[in-house]
Amino acid sequence: MPTISSAGIGSGMDVNGLVEQLVAAEGAPVKKRLDRKEAELQAGLSAMGTFKGAVSEFQASLEALRDSETFNAIKANAANEGVVSVSASNQAQTGEYDLEVIELANAHKVASDTFDSANKFFGSGRITLQLGAYDPDSNTFQSNPDNVPVTIDIDPDKASLRDIAVAINDSEAPIRASVMNDGNGYRLVLSAQQPGSDNSIRVQVEDSDGRDGDLNGLSNLAYDQTGQRASGNNLQQVAAASDARVRVDGIDIQRASNDFEDVIPGVNFSLQPGSAGSSTRLNVQLESQDVVAAIEGYVKKYNEMIQVVEQLTGFDPETEQAGPLSGDASVRGVASMLRREIGTDFSGINQQFPSLASIGIETRRDGTLTLNSGRLQQAIASNRQEVVNLFARSGSADDPGVTFLAAGEATEPGAYDLEITRAPARGELTGRALTQEGPLVLNDAENRFTLRVDGIASGALSLEPGTYNSLSQLATRLQATINGDPMFKRNDVEVSVRAEQGRLQIISNRFGSNSRVELSDISPSLSRITGLTPGKGEPGENVAGRLGSLGGRGNGRELEGMGRAEGLSIEVEGDQTGNRGQVVFSNGVAARLDQLLGSVLDEDGILTVRTEGFNDRLQSIGEEREKLARRLAETEERYMKEFTAMDKTVGKMKATSEYLSQQLSSLPGAQGNSKNGPGNS
Repeated sequence: MPTISSAGIGSGMDVNGLVEQLVAAEGAPVKKRLDRKEAELQAGLSAMGTFKGAVSEFQASLEALRDSETFNAIKANAANEGVVSVSASNQAQTGEYDLEVIELANAHKVASDTFDSANKFFGSGRITLQLGAYDPDSNTFQSNPDNVPVTIDIDPDKASLRDIAVAINDSEAPIRASVMNDGNGYRLVLSAQQPGSDNSIRVQVEDSDGRDGDLNGLSNLAYDQTGQRASGNNLQQVAAASDARVRVDGIDIQRASNDFEDVIPGVNFSLQPGSAGSSTRLNVQLESQDVVAAIEGYVKKYNEMIQVVEQLTGFDPETEQAGPLSGDASVRGVASMLRREIGTDFSGINQQFPSLASIGIETRRDGTLTLNSGRLQQAIASNRQEVVNLFARSGSADDPGVTFLAAGEATEPGAYDLEITRAPARGELTGRALTQEGPLVLNDAENRFTLRVDGIASGALSLEPGTYNSLSQLATRLQATINGDPMFKRNDVEVSVRAEQGRLQIISNRFGSNSRVELSDISPSLSRITGLTPGKGEPGENVAGRLGSLGGRGNGRELEGMGRAEGLSIEVEGDQTGNRGQVVFSNGVAARLDQLLGSVLDEDGILTVRTEGFNDRLQSIGEEREKLARRLAETEERYMKEFTAMDKTVGKMKATSEYLSQQLSSLPGAQGNSKNGPGNS
């Protein structure tokens, strides 16, 4: 009997096609359901991405508005920019000012006589360079306390004009040296690096030949206007040191440089070359255009976001289609939270503008915002600080001597009454009263001393010998010596030295209980001249007071609040105690929205969680497809087995039928096989 080697051969049916159609029919409903579900999830995921993008763009529009500095931008300009360049900080005092340039500041320059060669040998010794002021009336030189004298050793092997210039430039002296050929010979030119009458050059020489007041060796380079030529004044003045002088609104003002930083509060202006004798007008005004533009951008991005929300969650009556996120509560929840923040009431902080609506930002019935720019500009012009309070995280104080520093996360917005019970103070050391105000002669004897300031010990210090015409002049030299100590510079320690009622006072520049001045040691001769004796001075004190209903924690000039004002920090200047007005802290709408959106968009935020939810469900769709594929493969295998078995059975039956037919056809009497047919009977 023939065997069936392939499905369908036995029965003649298309078994493979039949099984394929049966499997496809069984899987079609499930595949259709999964396709529909996947399409919905993909649409939801895409919509969530669109919403996150709109939220991110809205958050970006808040960046400028959450910063109080944006609202305080001040613009300064000069009517004639060829006279002066001007800039202003956000704390500048606004107004218009008439400026007249009387004289420009010049740097002092001196030059030597001419010499045949730049390699002329001058001999060895020491050169001391310093800057200061010459007083023609008393014929004295007072050194600049901001510049410590610099002494340079001149080696015999490097004592040419050019070598000396190199040695000066390699030192820390605030003087630059150059060698120039004027056509008649070579000259050493010394130039003060800073202009102003307080920066005149003095060059003192210790010549190795023992004669410092002649015209031989290094003595050729000595310069001191208090002396005579060939007696310590051997250089020639090329350009006199002079201060800049201007007249602002009729007031004469003089400065050491051409840069004026403290004439008009918050305004810096620099005199241009050749501007002496010229005048111009300075205009300093608040800049509101950037603020208005930032608020317009905020309104625009908010409205775009609300429109996206409506598209994604609303129902379109024309297409009769709901948005892809119509059933998603997270999107409308975020929009609802944003609307609540926009409607925040600031009446506890602001008196004139208690809400965004009060400055021209109102909400329409559809949830979008509308902006009245004219009303906004009027609000900015009338009370800029309250507009700042509406938007930014900011603080302000009524008292000009009180500065808002910072606020913490726990600080509650509000207006806090400020009372100072103890003003901040600096540590100081006061010497005994001196019977002689001047002149004070300090000779070459032992003039050493050491001290400790704010817990930092100085090195061995020595006061420069000489004649001091007044106690104030001695105080200036003492201050420069102390502040020039390397340990103090390294640790940002500074002092002020004053002459008050015949006494010297050394005062730390730091405020608070850690501010101290202690004179560790002083030579007897210096103690006799200065009135200073070893010992500890009076320590400084921390500011003490109350912010709101509770007390505060003082540290130097900084006072930090407690309770509702926890984390609120201010800096107090001056010695006034008692009521110092109010300190206002506001966490404005832009700052609050930015914080809210940050939490919404971060990795643990609701939108990220929802996005991950869509991705997880899409992944489950893939897993269901894999399960369906495995089940259909098993179904196909089962159908193939069943149909193959049927095919074999049908094939066997067909073979049996053919065999029987063949056998029957060969039996006697079968048609076409009869031996007794007609003619054979």
